This record gives sequence, C-alpha cells and structure tokens, in this order.
Amino acid sequence: MPKTKEKKAYKERFLLHMPFNVNLILCTVFLNIFGIMMIYSASYYYSVSAYQYSSTHFFKNQLIWVLAGIAVMIAVSYVRPGFYRMLFVFSLFGALFFLFAVRVPGLGHSSHGAYRWIKIGSFTLQVAEPIKIMMIIFLACAITKLDITKRISRLIIYGFTAMISGGLVILSNNASTGIIVFAIMYFMIMLNYPRQKWFLIAIFVGVVLLVAGLIMIDRIPYQETENFRITRIRAWLHPTDPEFSDEQAYQATQALYAIASGRFFGKGIGHSLLKYTLPEPHNDYILAIVFEELGIFGAAILTYLFIYLLYRILLVYRDCRNRFNRQLVLGVFLHIAIQVLLNYSVTLGIFPTMGVTLPFISAGGSAAFLTLVEIGMVLAVHRQNEEERLYREAREDQENEHPELRLLKRDRSREKRLKRPRTGSA
Repeated sequence: MPKTKEKKAYKERFLLHMPFNVNLILCTVFLNIFGIMMIYSASYYYSVSAYQYSSTHFFKNQLIWVLAGIAVMIAVSYVRPGFYRMLFVFSLFGALFFLFAVRVPGLGHSSHGAYRWIKIGSFTLQVAEPIKIMMIIFLACAITKLDITKRISRLIIYGFTAMISGGLVILSNNASTGIIVFAIMYFMIMLNYPRQKWFLIAIFVGVVLLVAGLIMIDRIPYQETENFRITRIRAWLHPTDPEFSDEQAYQATQALYAIASGRFFGKGIGHSLLKYTLPEPHNDYILAIVFEELGIFGAAILTYLFIYLLYRILLVYRDCRNRFNRQLVLGVFLHIAIQVLLNYSVTLGIFPTMGVTLPFISAGGSAAFLTLVEIGMVLAVHRQNEEERLYREAREDQENEHPELRLLKRDRSREKRLKRPRTGSA
C-alpha cells in the first residue's frame, strides 16, 4: 500500500490529468490534414521527375512524421511544464551541439551550398528545428530565473541568442532561422520589460536603417561576384529585370503569376501548373500552390486556421499565472506567428526570398514533428491552468463555507508582510 501511494504521488508530481484543450487539438489536426493534402498535390510530379521517387514519397514521409508528432504531442501534454525548467543549461548546450554538428565530417550534410542537416544513415534532420524549440525553453528559463531589468541579465540573454543566431548564419548558411530565433528573443524580452519605449525606438531605428540599406544596395552597380543575399534583394527590388527573372527572381515571379491565375476559387486540387516548373514546390512556396489550386477562398480558410490556432494559444497565455509557463507559451506563439508572417510575406512578394517554411503545410517531417511537440507543451500549460483554476475554486468554496479560514489566511499574509525586511533609507 505505501508503494502504491508513493507511485501515485510521483505521477501527480510530474503528470497532469486534466481535460484536453480540444479546440487547439482539432485546429492543429486540421492544419496538418490541409498540409498533407497540399504536399501530395504539389509534389507528386516533382517527386518522380526530380528524384525518381514514387509519386507518393513526400506524402507518405509527411504522413508518418505527422502521425508520430500527434502521438508525441498528446504524450507531452501530460508532462508538467515545470519539468522544462530543469533543462535551462541543457537546452542551451543542446542548441550549440546541433549548431556545430552540421560541420562535423560524416554527420553534417550539405545541399545547395548550405549546411543545414545532419544525416545518420537514411535519417536526415534539419538542425534549425531542434534549435528553435531548445531556444524557446532556454529563453523561458532565462527570463524567469534572471532579472531582465538588470543590464547584465539582458546582456547574457542577448549574447547567447546572438551567438546561436550568428552561428546559424555563418555555420549553416541559414539566415532565416537566425532572424526567427533573434526575433523570438527580442519580443519575449520586450513583452516582459517594464519600459517598452526603448524597444519600440530600436525597432523604428532598425526599419530606417533597413530602408537606407535597400536604397544603397539599389544604387550600387550589380556585380556577379557579390554576396548572394544582396543579389536576392536586387532581384526582389527588380523582379522583371532580365538579369534576375530567370534565376534569383524566378521563384518569386512565378509564385505571383500562380496567385493571380488562381483567382477566387482556384483551378482545383491537382490542377496547378506552377508545380511543373517551380523547383521544390512542396517546400517554401507551397502557399503559392494553395492560391493557384484553391484560390483566395482556400487561402482565406488556411489563414483563418492559423489565426484561430494563434488565438487559442493566446488564450492559454492569458490564463497563465505561473511566470515560466507564460514565457513557454509566449515563445511558441511567437515562433509560429513570425514564421507564418515571414512565409506569407515572401510568397506575396513583400519580403525578399528566404528559406522560411510554412508551419504544418510545407513538406518537412522533422519540422512538423517538433512544432507538434511545441503544441504539446502549450496543451500541458492549459491543463495545468485548469488544475490551478479548480484548486482556486475549491479553496474559495471552502472559505465561503467557513469564513474563519479567510480571516486566518488574512492574518498569515499580514504576518508575512510584517516579517519582510524593509528597504530604503531611514
């Protein structure tokens, strides 16, 4: 009997048993179903013509990862979020490990000049995905443990995040993920800092400098030996220029043609023409296929699903009373929101081309799997919020039945205030 009680107490300490957030789960599942459907439609021709795979190769790969991800998402939702507070140091060193692993001979794998994968046998993992989730955990722990009103604490967080972001650019040639990681950090600190004026001023100054940089790049004559990122910016500024239209600006211009040809209701599932000419249409530019096949109507449904998903995550964030849980949910919210916003902006021609996938929709099994793990953490926070709410209601009911308990609680809080050391000059 004692062993049974100890086992039960151990489970209650680490596991949650409250109801699920059904709305959040259903929205996540619908997004993944939408993504699997569009991946098959966009990739069945490219899979055969470019890789000599079967027409269902990318569809099956995504389906397996998504099913595994949903199972792990449900399992993670049982784990109390406080467990991740113990991963403060591990998450940072884990991110550093994946960052440098891409340059280890025999482990790192390169493609198109970018070192973004590690490969063990037939298993391939894009290192950006575990780095994102580890940095969210690290930032949630750091903001909770350190006093961000102190300059030294902010410098520590800025330094480690800048090191990871810069490493992604230098070692992996992955500027887009570096931008996402740094943006998550910036907004997490800004939303927790009591004086946000300086953060907003920094954003304004950054936008001014960015516009000045674009004007300067546009005025400098084009050279074939210049950095490819500068060339991408030129192609974005002048997409119809013959120097760029067949190479650097090809994906962007073709995506806009596809969006325009889709009109309101689209050409129908499987009837896209862009997928026959666009390189890897099932990845970064899959939103253009959505517009072409399902039209503005289908893209609006997809956009609504993303907005509803973010809204449900925001509700969980609002109900959090535990500071660490709030930071964890905020990190997941910012990750998904920033990545969706960047992908939409690139596809619609608002931003230059960058390798940003659309969460749950673009092909990429490890990306879908780890984003589902993040949703599992949000589900766990929701379940803990519900548990705390029930405990509060039970205490309130007990105090209403026995008013003397409320008086006793008030006396104890008064004693604590009196015992608290006073600060300030005499």
